[in-house]
Amino acid sequence: MDILIGGFPCQDVSTVGKRAGLAPGTRSGLWAHMAAAIDALQPEWVVIENVRGLLSSPATRPPSEGDDHDRHNPGDATPDGATRRGMESDPWHLGDNAARPLRALGAVLGDLADLRLDARWIGLPASLVGAPHQRFRIFALARRTVPHATSDGLIARRGNTRPGASETRDDRPLAPDHRLRSPRTGWLAEQESRIGNAVVPDRRTVQSWGHYADAIARWEHITGRPAPAPALLNDADGPRPAPAFVEWLMGLPTGWVTDADYLTQDQQITALGNGVLPLQAARALIPLSR
Repeated sequence: MDILIGGFPCQDVSTVGKRAGLAPGTRSGLWAHMAAAIDALQPEWVVIENVRGLLSSPATRPPSEGDDHDRHNPGDATPDGATRRGMESDPWHLGDNAARPLRALGAVLGDLADLRLDARWIGLPASLVGAPHQRFRIFALARRTVPHATSDGLIARRGNTRPGASETRDDRPLAPDHRLRSPRTGWLAEQESRIGNAVVPDRRTVQSWGHYADAIARWEHITGRPAPAPALLNDADGPRPAPAFVEWLMGLPTGWVTDADYLTQDQQITALGNGVLPLQAARALIPLSR
């Protein structure tokens, strides 16, 4: 496998949740299953996304079977001064004791290192790419430090086709630049090309959006389409967020989620709220991949 991309559940590390942290039995503890998938699939690259709380939420490692904590963390290996200052007593203690909580991001990066992946991470808000909201997210990019024994790299593995493989499959004998692409993917490159452009809201935008006009006009320019109505009006329940507006806020093409007739409006809002702003993710991976 070339790349594995995922964002494990954020409820227990989110700053708006109960902060149970990255621990066995929590929903965010499902990271352990993602790590197991990485171990089983052995991807060349791994991309991980999660909320800002990953920087501050605790993480507790379950004790490994047969682990001798006292032997690996000798008490006499620490200068007394470091202990008096409340510092970690010695380098061996970092994350080895299940009773000593790590930060969640530290646990994730430690697991990636154990899986022989070299990882880099970055945190950035969606507003950095012009979105009219913050939506700060953490992105991590990890690459295998020990190459697969059966290949010399990504392109070489793609060139090894199976007998009878279809020309339209990803493993056909063509360079990656010639891969057939979905007609829905060009919008992301178009958005990226508009990020640095100066935008001045017109009179209509100012009248409609007031002090939000600058942010709305900028995102309209970047996405290439006008902002939909922000709310659904209901006499019984009052105004509610419109799924089409949330879809636009996420920088997604029209109908990406809202054309799914099998989803209720509440389900559409949930799917969009749990999603990732593609332009933000694309911008985050640029410095990480250098």
